[in-house]
Amino acid sequence: MRTKRLLSIFGIVMIAAMLLGACAPAATPAPTAAPTEAPKQAEASSPAAPAAAGGPITIKKPMEAKDIVVAGVVFQDDQFMKSMVQGFQDAGKKLGVKQVIIGNSSNDQAKETELINTYISQGVNGIAIAPLSPTVSMAALKEANDKGVAVALTNSGGFTNVAFITGGYMSDNTANGKAMGDAAAKYIKDNGLTGTIQVGIVDYDHQKPEESKLRYGGFEEGLKAAGIDYKVVAHQSAEKQDTALAATADMITANPDIQVIFACNEGGSIGAAMAVKQSGKKIAVFGYDGSDQITSMIINGEMQAAVAQDPYGQGVAAMTDLVNYLMGKPGNSVGKLTIAPGITLSAADKAAVNEWRKSNGLKELEIPAASAAPAAAGGPVTIKKPMEAKDIVVAGVVFQDDQFMKSMVQGFQDAGKKLGVKQVIIGNSSNDQAKETELINTYISQGVNGIAIAPLSPTVSMAALKEANDKGVAVALTNSGGFTNVAFITGGYMSDNTANGKAMGDAAAKYIKDNGLTGTIQVGIVDYDHQKPEESKLRYGGFEEGLKAAGIDYKVVAHQSAEKQDTALAATADMITANPDIQVIFACNEGGSIGAAMAVKQSGKKIAVFGYDGSDQITSMIINGEMQAAVAQDPYGQGVAAMTDLVNYLMGKPGNSVGKLTIAPGITLSAADKAAVNEWRKSNGLKELEVK
Repeated sequence: MRTKRLLSIFGIVMIAAMLLGACAPAATPAPTAAPTEAPKQAEASSPAAPAAAGGPITIKKPMEAKDIVVAGVVFQDDQFMKSMVQGFQDAGKKLGVKQVIIGNSSNDQAKETELINTYISQGVNGIAIAPLSPTVSMAALKEANDKGVAVALTNSGGFTNVAFITGGYMSDNTANGKAMGDAAAKYIKDNGLTGTIQVGIVDYDHQKPEESKLRYGGFEEGLKAAGIDYKVVAHQSAEKQDTALAATADMITANPDIQVIFACNEGGSIGAAMAVKQSGKKIAVFGYDGSDQITSMIINGEMQAAVAQDPYGQGVAAMTDLVNYLMGKPGNSVGKLTIAPGITLSAADKAAVNEWRKSNGLKELEIPAASAAPAAAGGPVTIKKPMEAKDIVVAGVVFQDDQFMKSMVQGFQDAGKKLGVKQVIIGNSSNDQAKETELINTYISQGVNGIAIAPLSPTVSMAALKEANDKGVAVALTNSGGFTNVAFITGGYMSDNTANGKAMGDAAAKYIKDNGLTGTIQVGIVDYDHQKPEESKLRYGGFEEGLKAAGIDYKVVAHQSAEKQDTALAATADMITANPDIQVIFACNEGGSIGAAMAVKQSGKKIAVFGYDGSDQITSMIINGEMQAAVAQDPYGQGVAAMTDLVNYLMGKPGNSVGKLTIAPGITLSAADKAAVNEWRKSNGLKELEVK
């Protein structure tokens, strides 16, 4: 379906389609991540040699598709790049290649070079890539070509010295930027804005400066060509949705009279539009890239216009050129870049935006979209007619796959089953803010009735959830300590992170006194500030409160951020090596607690570990003497309570937790009372352990 819908849009991909049609497709294995060993095919002698005069590799003997192994490389994990990956895979499958290996450089130039060198050493036949840099990337790719690996490019606007490529596709960044400048100029004139127009720009100069500058340079060209008197009052660099939201919010605060914002990529565009919506100001946002979320924002009036590229078509065309070249069928794009034109999608023509959505396999949206009326004064959705449980579809969302979140998921499911709902859909954001927002927007577009969620951020997550509520999707929260502006939720449950942290500080103070430790106690903290800083700080802040309240003379000699068991083990080992006299360690979550206790055990030192969360492994460690104490939350109970509130609200039975957060108290589990730890294990369905 993807091939049909996008090949009809751009001429470049029509060429690719004709080339694809000339080859009989054969079965191909499912694409995989980069293998740790070279593919078996690469053991044969190479059918290619580098060409003279800087051109592409010379094909000594045309290959058969079934013997070809190629790599497709992108540089981030947003919708744009996911579409490009799909293009790589679909083209490879249709042509019948042996394997398409997918790699992601994660915006890391060193990692990209490492990937390219890995593919060279593994003996792949070709690489189709969206490169990061016109200098460093191209040097590494030229080396690949010189070693007999064919190269094709995507997303390579502004790149030069491309004589060696088998094909290359690019958006015209300047022309696309100018299209948005033209659209902004029309908006300014149509709305009678006069004087010097204040403009803000959200770029990604810190990531791909050459490309970013072409885009906003084109935008300004459009304004100038239309005779607009304007001044760029702010530039912020932020390519991701969450960072762009924060950066744009700061921009608006510092420049309250901004009238127009141009954002240079997908994440920046979405974040900028969200920030403008939160501000309540009338600021026109013009964006770059077409996606489900961007087009939804245009139709819903949150973004004025965006220019859509064709990442899928570029992926298909580049992979097609690459494979055909290896089969001795070079295309017309050898040694040059072909432009894939952009399409302006505007709030001035929402029907056309919907046509673009349909042609790209997305659901057509209602204009205006509204499935239920939001309540007055920012409250939860208004239920026009109470639903029956058998008709209710809800989603339950967590943010990682540890025992804590698995227990919460079980709570969601058990509550839904007990209440008799039609379906409970489970989603996991994997600690990725953009993925969480994408999940929420997917559930909105799918028409779910409600979402129960353990949100990642009190700003970005809540903005997306408020938008869901405004579109008629009820919301309930779990694990949301420190969150505010919750008037719209149907129910919310949280641990008191400060109080739970203080419980561990109290336990540590008792341990210090009971064991006669004197002097300044050296303390290490394993936090997760890099993941959820607001929550993490509350937990270790509470721990220190407990020490201070007990009059303990202490010094925090080390902080390490590590939320997973393996990273926490390594981080704590480093902490102990650097601070061999540490006496107490507090870890702020389950993975950190387990990893810290393992590191202490490996060190052979007498260091008391105090943890956070209750689980099979943590309680086993307490009973076995590897951890002094931990504070247990109740993720299962939170999941049950939130899902119950959500479903009952949809059935016209709102509970007492509407518009507020209810604290689920923690329980201290200590090595000083191992019998009580075993009681907790039994009450949570775990096997009682022998107490030695």
